[in-house]
Amino acid sequence: MKERMKKLFACVGTVGVMTVTMAVPAMADTTGENENIDTAEVQEAVQEESFDWSDKAAANVNTYANIRQGSDIGTDRVGKLSAGAVVTVVGEENGWLQVVSGEVEGYIRGDLLVTGDAARQLFEASYGEGADIVGAEAVDEAALAAAEAQAAAQAQAEAQAAAQTAASVSQGDLDLMAAIIECEAGGEPYEGKIGVGAVVMNRVRSSQFPNTISEVIYQSGQFSPVASGKLASVLSRGARQDCYDAARDVFAGANTVGDCLFFHAGGGSGLTIANQTFY
Repeated sequence: MKERMKKLFACVGTVGVMTVTMAVPAMADTTGENENIDTAEVQEAVQEESFDWSDKAAANVNTYANIRQGSDIGTDRVGKLSAGAVVTVVGEENGWLQVVSGEVEGYIRGDLLVTGDAARQLFEASYGEGADIVGAEAVDEAALAAAEAQAAAQAQAEAQAAAQTAASVSQGDLDLMAAIIECEAGGEPYEGKIGVGAVVMNRVRSSQFPNTISEVIYQSGQFSPVASGKLASVLSRGARQDCYDAARDVFAGANTVGDCLFFHAGGGSGLTIANQTFY
């Protein structure tokens, strides 16, 4: 097949696929070959010859390679090249390859790329034979930096709000939260203790329950340690330190159970933490 294609291309030069197709019968006679030449094979051969991989490179990475503005890691990122995606190499500087892909132009570390036929093989392994060439994606470093700064500012504001909430909690609420945590989850791990406290806070925020910690905990028929007298006993002597620590964390925003409003001992339908199920 390849020898026959070479003969075809030698005869047609730069003439298009249609010319090659029309010339097939006559050329078959002049070459002395009687075997018919498949037009689809000719077209496939032309297509293969139309993309030159000699100046191409593909990202030999797990995720993506950064395209930098200059041949230094300290320069801004202008784009990224996904694993197996292709760029055109136009230069080399200090171990970095200068590349172009669409509107993206910059530098990629040479050790992150493979070139030539190795690039073709990597691209086909990543995207499949015959796939349209996948290039680089532009990256707006300034926009990314602004978004990251905004996210950091929001996280800081949330942390400050949580700290203010924790600071504004009365000693009575802290004592009560620590006591109910000990009564309901004294033998449970940290996550379970936080879960009980989070249920109390979820109820305070819910329209289905009272809107203060004291009213939620003392609501009739809700927490059995209230009716049994156990809560009063713990309050009189003071809850354990680990339960106070958990209560403070709950007031600071800790939550291991999402928006759950109920819990019970043992397994069942819901989120199970150690020996309790939250739902």
